[in-house]
Amino acid sequence: MNRFSKTTENVVIFIILFSVFLFAFIKGPVFSPDSGSYENNSIVRIGMYPLIINFFKFFFKAHAFKCLAIFQTILTLSAVYCLSNFLRSLFNLPFYSYVAIIGVFLFPVVSHSGACDILSESIAYPLFLLTSWFFLKVLAYKKKIHTTLFAVSLFFLCFTRQQFMFFYVVPLIYIFYLLIFEKNWATSKQLLLKTVLSLCTFFIAERSYHAIYHGHFAGTPFVGTQFLMRPLFVASSEALNSIEDPKQKQFITEVTEELKKNGIINPGQPSKELYAYEYFYNTMYHKISSKIWNKVWSKDIVDKTFGKDHSGFQVQQIIDSNALVMGIKLIQANFLATVIYYIKDTMRGMGGYSCFFFMIVLSLSCITAAFKSKKLNLLYLSILCSIIMHLGNSALVCLFEPPLTRYVYSTNALFFVMVIIFLTKLLPYLSIQNEKLCAQ
Repeated sequence: MNRFSKTTENVVIFIILFSVFLFAFIKGPVFSPDSGSYENNSIVRIGMYPLIINFFKFFFKAHAFKCLAIFQTILTLSAVYCLSNFLRSLFNLPFYSYVAIIGVFLFPVVSHSGACDILSESIAYPLFLLTSWFFLKVLAYKKKIHTTLFAVSLFFLCFTRQQFMFFYVVPLIYIFYLLIFEKNWATSKQLLLKTVLSLCTFFIAERSYHAIYHGHFAGTPFVGTQFLMRPLFVASSEALNSIEDPKQKQFITEVTEELKKNGIINPGQPSKELYAYEYFYNTMYHKISSKIWNKVWSKDIVDKTFGKDHSGFQVQQIIDSNALVMGIKLIQANFLATVIYYIKDTMRGMGGYSCFFFMIVLSLSCITAAFKSKKLNLLYLSILCSIIMHLGNSALVCLFEPPLTRYVYSTNALFFVMVIIFLTKLLPYLSIQNEKLCAQ
């Protein structure tokens, strides 16, 4: 039984949420170096957040960003409340666990001021919580309305930030579970159909946005330049020599010379620690590479090479495709070192080696329980899904960037919430078992 009345509980929750809102309101909008690229509809940004900024600028003029920060905060607090309240009801949790869950979900907002930042993450985080809410409803109730809401929210989440493309893997894995363990063909079919439709809609929306704003029906030309970063950082001398195309060779040579001057890389020596890679990303990579991209593949050179005029978007596409080719070649020539470095960074993104192995043990326990009972307990299934999300998020991020806190805190928060629920259910059971042992 709860020790507090319903009114007292509501007052406590209101004070917590209002305090966070007040903190965000006083802080106001927070701008970063990336904010301008969203405001200016940069060709390397996906459409949802620039469109939201344009909407607020159209209706609120000079107060657009203040109103946007307030909207982001309210959306975040609403998402936290909805998901936390649902989890409490679904798993019949006591009030102290409910408060702990809200605290975990709000911690990124307070510690990183995420709700106030003029960045896509500020919208993506609440959208992730809402998408997780709908997905957990699919796990619990398997109704058509929940699969529809999940597919729609997942589309908006990925159209806000491509990083969350990993989420599409989770329902596909769940579909296999439904088919193997529950023989639920109806839910499997509708979830597969709506997930695929959501994914296709995302690709069409992404390309349509670029067609409208940049004149080309194509994907965002930012994958290759990001993908190249890790293979370049860990590249050996032999790997660098595997680049044969003259322009690619020129780029690689000039970039590595700049990085050597700054003491970031030394192709003749083993790769530096993971945090050196993070420093390289934050301080060097884009500054150095952008200067040399624009030198090797400038618009004038590209126009002269192909004998026709190119738009800025087309030039960026050429740069991106060349970067992707170089990245693949560097990996092939230095495969083992690159993969080991990637795995280590992925584990770091999941909280470190100890946290990663804890998740592995917990996952194996859940899977073992499924084979023994022929069906997973809802809590175990939810825990397993949260681990898959966290792994997928870290693995996808580390393909292109270091696992900075701002990229992994969403799935990290969801996993820790599931651990809180697991412990809430486990501790009373252990207490009962201990009493039985003492009685014997």
